[in-house]
Amino acid sequence: MQAVVDELASQTLTVRGRSFQIYDNPVVAAGAGEFASGFEEGTLRFFDAVLPRCDRTIDWGAYIGFTTLYAASYGVEVSAFEPSRTNFQYLSANIEVNPALASRIRLYNHGIGPTDASVELYAKAYADSGSSVFQVVERAQAVTGRSAGRIELRGAADTLRRAGADSRTLLKIDIEGAEYAVLPAIAGLLAERKPWLHVSFHPFNLAAGKDPYEATIHRLRAALKAAEATACYRYLHLFAEGDWCTIGPDDRAAFLRLYFLQPKAVPRVASPQYGFVGAVAFSDEPLPPNA
Repeated sequence: MQAVVDELASQTLTVRGRSFQIYDNPVVAAGAGEFASGFEEGTLRFFDAVLPRCDRTIDWGAYIGFTTLYAASYGVEVSAFEPSRTNFQYLSANIEVNPALASRIRLYNHGIGPTDASVELYAKAYADSGSSVFQVVERAQAVTGRSAGRIELRGAADTLRRAGADSRTLLKIDIEGAEYAVLPAIAGLLAERKPWLHVSFHPFNLAAGKDPYEATIHRLRAALKAAEATACYRYLHLFAEGDWCTIGPDDRAAFLRLYFLQPKAVPRVASPQYGFVGAVAFSDEPLPPNA
């Protein structure tokens, strides 16, 4: 991609009544089309509900910046993390064409892991929104990604502390399967500070290409660790069939017994998935009624 210059051409993107500029580029336009299509409906409805109660957003897995800009339009500070060098260039360009929002946004070109590490990143296509640390992932079949270069990971707990996470923070995690390693690493901080938490779960990125039974057991084990890491929250919220559904403290155990072993279809993924799937949120207070 051409280096960012002083003046970039841009166009306006409006989603759910909120508008910001996006860099005028075919890759960005394609991503904006998906973002505005309803694909992120659950995420954005959660943002709309909780951001009026927040001072900051921490965006782990910012891709090319749409959720970052959407959050910043609420007047909160945003720390956005994106490890892909390609995606980070488009992220930077999208922030640059929004000078009124840019002063509230800090960008970091590294990923998040349980500890500091240098790892290989894999992508299935150019500017892949699903770039991940997993070389083989499941879609319609097992797909082997190509190397997108080595990236740096920063320890999740230290990163969360430095970002100032607290009960008036929205922490959004969309890191393509790495959430299963990261959530246990921040369990103590989640219990202490209780940020609003939104996680996109990707079980199909784990154990792809293995025997289906072995893969299911591996994914369920990872999901149980994620459930343990988030057990400090009183409420679990699941986005399903176009609505956020809340499971309260008295119902969580019964819900998990049924939900974890229920096979769930995921668009463009061949096999049924178990454990957490898609958009799941956690909070220590009830979700506002506009979610």
